[in-house]
Amino acid sequence: MPLPNVLIIGAMKAGTTSLYMDIADRRGAFLAQDKEPHALCHDDVLSPTGRASYEAKYEQAPAGALCCDASTGYAKRPDFDGVVERAIRVLPAGFKAIYVVRHPIERIISQHHHEHTEGLVGPSIDEEVRRHGRYVQYSRYAYQLEPWMEQLGPERIRVVRFEDYVSRRRETVRDLLGFVGLPAEDEAESAGRVYNKSQGKPVTSPRWEALRQSGAYRRWLRPLAPPKLRLALQRLILPKATAQLAPPSEQTLSFLRDALRGDVSQLERTFGRSFEWSGFETASPASVG
Repeated sequence: MPLPNVLIIGAMKAGTTSLYMDIADRRGAFLAQDKEPHALCHDDVLSPTGRASYEAKYEQAPAGALCCDASTGYAKRPDFDGVVERAIRVLPAGFKAIYVVRHPIERIISQHHHEHTEGLVGPSIDEEVRRHGRYVQYSRYAYQLEPWMEQLGPERIRVVRFEDYVSRRRETVRDLLGFVGLPAEDEAESAGRVYNKSQGKPVTSPRWEALRQSGAYRRWLRPLAPPKLRLALQRLILPKATAQLAPPSEQTLSFLRDALRGDVSQLERTFGRSFEWSGFETASPASVG
């Protein structure tokens, strides 16, 4: 049974859904019906039952297809640890990983907006980033990448700067297609379309969740509808998030910069270049390393 050759491991709220859809457009690519199966987050995938459940998500993949799993939980240490070790035990030899990184504080703001929209946290980002360590941890990209770099090596990992993906989407997608071994023709049919933005994104409702969990949906509708079509239907059917939240205070911005500056410096040393994020100007590309 086929299993993923490529993992999009995150980061959360850094354009992974749009990238997932860009790859879904490609001939020779196969993506699971569930964008974020998160199978490798838990030891259950190492059991015969868990592995069979994971394999079932790719059982309709054509022979020789490149299979992709896009799960942002794969870069959410310490909430989910041991992901790369499970991947090595389960996935085909030589699998590759893509990690999209975004300005660390902008990513946190987007995560908070998303979680507030989902009813998980309160409206004050000043309070929530101090209450929940995950906001800072998920933006510690060097920390998240550490086990992946140790186990796979840099040749099997591609780090994409979100800002480059947004401003030079065609070129970025073309480069990634070459990295994973897919042809680059018509590489950006979906360029310009942004999926899963926090503002204006569909808000799930009890009625929609009841439909998603129904036997008829799982057995008939979901297998027949490709991921892009299902996302489009959600946008048409579900109400949109409209909340306008207050931005972080200057005190909170200073708190976040202090918490993240060391990790940004480590990321730049690891890759030998500046990521050019405002507020984190630590070194020029020539002096890094």
